[in-house]
Amino acid sequence: MNKIISVITLALVIAAPEGFAQEFRIEPVLRAGYESDDNATLNVLTIEEADISGVLLEASARFSYNSPTTIFYATPRVLVRNYGEEEFDTTDEFFAIRFDRRLESSRFQIRGRYAKELARTAERVDTDFEIEDPDEIPDDSSGLVSIQDDRQRIEVRPSYTYEISDASSMEFAVQHSDVTYEQQLALLLNDYTNTRANLNFRRSWSPRNRVLFGATYRTYEAEGNDAVSGYGISGGFEHRMSEKTMLRIVVGAENTELTGGDSEIDPVGEITLTRQLETIRLLAQYRRVVSGGGSGNLENRDIININFTRDLTEKITAGLGVRAYSTKSRRNDGGTFDERDYIQLRAQLVWNLTETFQFEANYRYTVLDRAFLGESGNSNNIALWLNWRPTGYSNTR
Repeated sequence: MNKIISVITLALVIAAPEGFAQEFRIEPVLRAGYESDDNATLNVLTIEEADISGVLLEASARFSYNSPTTIFYATPRVLVRNYGEEEFDTTDEFFAIRFDRRLESSRFQIRGRYAKELARTAERVDTDFEIEDPDEIPDDSSGLVSIQDDRQRIEVRPSYTYEISDASSMEFAVQHSDVTYEQQLALLLNDYTNTRANLNFRRSWSPRNRVLFGATYRTYEAEGNDAVSGYGISGGFEHRMSEKTMLRIVVGAENTELTGGDSEIDPVGEITLTRQLETIRLLAQYRRVVSGGGSGNLENRDIININFTRDLTEKITAGLGVRAYSTKSRRNDGGTFDERDYIQLRAQLVWNLTETFQFEANYRYTVLDRAFLGESGNSNNIALWLNWRPTGYSNTR
């Protein structure tokens, strides 16, 4: 995997315009923390709850370049978890890449993510306050809190947009995910690939309003199962309520196969509100999707994402976040293991101690309710971090 990452990064660097090396910027970050979780596996039985605590160490670096026509960054990250318990100790690896190139009447983009982590932590859908684009929030299901084996996930999202006129544009985008597990457990976790191709048309009818139309085609294949496919259409609009506030509403339907060859039409769509002020940032979203996952089948998934951060002072920022989803199995054999409800509430406080040192406190309350168990498990997680960025922290985003 490291070779693939190196090749992709090198190819994008070569494709960048002249002067790339002179404008290249490196921003390393080192983090040391302490974490405590009173039910790391979200077990429904009190006597089987895994109460763990230990040291966290993280190192990352952001390699970036910005110009009027090009945006590029590549961010490798390594997270070491040491609780003094072999089944929970792990070294997780992550990599994110972005390349945007704007031409005279078109735009080419690539987004990529790689993650190698425990399947236990992969199911915990954490709030990420750094995400400003709601389309970057994953909507698939590829982990189980009770499984200690590693999961590897690769996601690539290329897209090409052509400006037909000042008011209209056409976009072709592909989202491909490839997930593998160290040990496959039939009916629980299975290697899978999930690919979606989207053709989108946008047209502005006023400076504040734009209509959206889209068509999608999907293929999903899990280890040991036949590949299934589907297609869908959608329509909606974006309304710029103010210079800093955007509302997007999209509704549609997807026709996808079920196990056994039957098909079913499901409603899909989203309502998204984003607001970016000098001291306040808000992302609120409801989505309904057909989602792939490690269970070996497609699922219907209702998702709620909320990010809210506010700068309390020049040095202190507070954040509140919610990640919640409910899944319904698309099996036609009555299987219910895929069906569950999940919610996580997160509170964060960040204090810029100096230009290079930062203190960060996080609290997460998580609840997971699986239909086949009929009961829910919950946990309280506290993580305290001391962060060091030698290039300096900024009080503004």
